[in-house]
Amino acid sequence: MKKKLLSFLLAGTMLLGLAACSRSVEQDAQPSAAPQDSTAPVSSDAPQGGGEAKDPSTVKVALVCNGAVNDGGWNASAYDGLMRIKDELGVEVAYSEKVAIAEVPNVLRTYARQGFTLIFGHGAEFGEPMTTVAPEFPDVQFVAVNASVQGENLSGTVYKFGECGYFCGMAAALASESGKIGIIPPDDAPNNKADMDTYELGAKSVNPDIEVMVAYTGSWDDLPKAKECAESLISQGCDVLLALGDAYSVGVYQACEEKGIKAMGWVSDQRGLSDTVICSGLQSNADVYVATAQSFLDGSFTPGINIYGFANGAQGMSEFYGLTEEQAAQVEAAMESYLNGQLEIPTLY
Repeated sequence: MKKKLLSFLLAGTMLLGLAACSRSVEQDAQPSAAPQDSTAPVSSDAPQGGGEAKDPSTVKVALVCNGAVNDGGWNASAYDGLMRIKDELGVEVAYSEKVAIAEVPNVLRTYARQGFTLIFGHGAEFGEPMTTVAPEFPDVQFVAVNASVQGENLSGTVYKFGECGYFCGMAAALASESGKIGIIPPDDAPNNKADMDTYELGAKSVNPDIEVMVAYTGSWDDLPKAKECAESLISQGCDVLLALGDAYSVGVYQACEEKGIKAMGWVSDQRGLSDTVICSGLQSNADVYVATAQSFLDGSFTPGINIYGFANGAQGMSEFYGLTEEQAAQVEAAMESYLNGQLEIPTLY
C-alpha cells in the first residue's frame, strides 16, 4: 500500500527558540521562552514578517541554491516549492542556482535591493551568510532552510532528522538477504549523523545481527565518488544501499544497477530514477516553502525556528516498491506506533 505524506498541517508547525548547535549561528535577538503556534495571531508590534496581511501583488519571493535546481532531489524540491508559491499564491518569484557560498552574501543583497521581501536560502550553509546580511535589510525576511538560526528578520526551518532514517533502516533490513546493508552520506554533519544513527537502529529492530556499513562521498554532487563508494560497499557484501544525498545519488543507483543491488532514495521519491530503488525517505520541502510563504502573506508568520516532521506531514516514506505486503505492513505499523507515541526515535530536533 502506498504510503504518502500525511496532510500538511501548518497549524501543527512549531516555532521553537532553540539554542544554536552544530552548523548553526547564535543570534543576538532573544528567542521566545515558549513554543509558538505558527497560526497564532501576531501583535502589531511583532518583528518584521508578522502582523498585517500582505497583498500578493506587492510581494516578491526569491530562492538561492548552491546546487542545480534540476538535480532531481534536494534543490529540485526547493524549485518546486518556489513554483508552487508563484502558481498557488500569485506572487512574483526569482531564483539563483549553483551559487558558490562565497558569493551568497552579494546575491542576497542584490535580491533585497531589488525589492524581494522574502528570501530563502536552501541549505544549512546559508545560515551564516544570512546572519550577516539580515541586519542590513530589516524590512526583508530571510529564511535559511535546514539551519537553526533566528533573529528579528531571520528564521530557520529544520526537519526532525532521524525520523526517515529509522524507517529506511527497517526497510533495508527486511529487504536484505546478505545481512549487510550500507548508507552513503556526504559527511557526518549533525543532520546526516542523526539519520545515519537511526538507520542502524531501525535495521537492528528488525535484525539485531545485521551489519551496517558507511562510505562518505565528501560532497553533495560528486557522482563518480558516490558510485565508487557504492561499489566499495557492494564488494564488502552489502545488498541494500541508502543514498543519503543529493545529485550524487545517481552514481549510487548506477552501481546498484550494474551489480543487481537494491537501493533507497532520499528527499523525493527516487523510483523514477532507477528500478533498483525499493523506497525513499521523503522530506516535503515544497510544502514547507508554501506554508512559510502563505503565513508571510496572511500575517501569521513569526520569525523563529520552524520544526517539521512526520507529525505535520513534512516527512514520510514513499511507496515500498521492493518489499512484500507483509514487510511493508511491518514498517507502516512502526510508523503508526511512532505517530501514536508508542515508538520513540531519537531525533536531532
